[in-house]
Amino acid sequence: MLGLLGRFLPETHGRDPEAPSMGQILGNYRSVLRHREAMGYIGAVSMSFAGMFAFITGSPYLYMEHYGLSTTLYPFVFGANILIMASSSRLNIRLLKRRTPQQNLLLGLGVQLSAGIGLVALVASGLDSIYSVAPLMVVFVGMQGLISPNAMSSMLDHFPRMSATATALQGCLQFTCGAVAGALVGAFELASAWPTVLTMLGATLLGNIGVRVLSGPALKRAAATPAA
Repeated sequence: MLGLLGRFLPETHGRDPEAPSMGQILGNYRSVLRHREAMGYIGAVSMSFAGMFAFITGSPYLYMEHYGLSTTLYPFVFGANILIMASSSRLNIRLLKRRTPQQNLLLGLGVQLSAGIGLVALVASGLDSIYSVAPLMVVFVGMQGLISPNAMSSMLDHFPRMSATATALQGCLQFTCGAVAGALVGAFELASAWPTVLTMLGATLLGNIGVRVLSGPALKRAAATPAA
């Protein structure tokens, strides 16, 4: 079906005079994979996405069975994540008037990492409950509104002529990381919050470290340059 659509459905941007060969397509993917700074941004959004998938996988058990939240209230507590994510997206738009996308990306990653550390600290201290854990999880997931658009924007700046290739690779890696994180949570059949919170913390920790290691020089330049 996709092949038929590609052959007969007109392209709104006009057709290239020559379709790229498989070698050219693979070469484009290699160019993205070899771009150190871009891979830092891709890693940041992919790890953030993995942390969100860990939450999605573990939250039904964690909220309803482990902490005793009723099935009536669960959709409302879960839906709070969407509200905070939408709010952080709006906040991102406002912040971009005086900050760079890279600065907003680091802000979102930093808040997410703090929430992940807080979750692990609560579980380790035995002070975890639905009232203390749910707000931190909402903050953790809600930071997608600051992380994803800024990471994508920063990454695509480097590939103006093959943005589709870069986006496709980023999407593939993002969902792969999400699937792995969800599988990790489900693999540990422990009647506790540890599989979920540790996977979430591990994902955001990798995202924070990865973007600073791979995109460090660019992030420093962005920090010193005010937004237009």
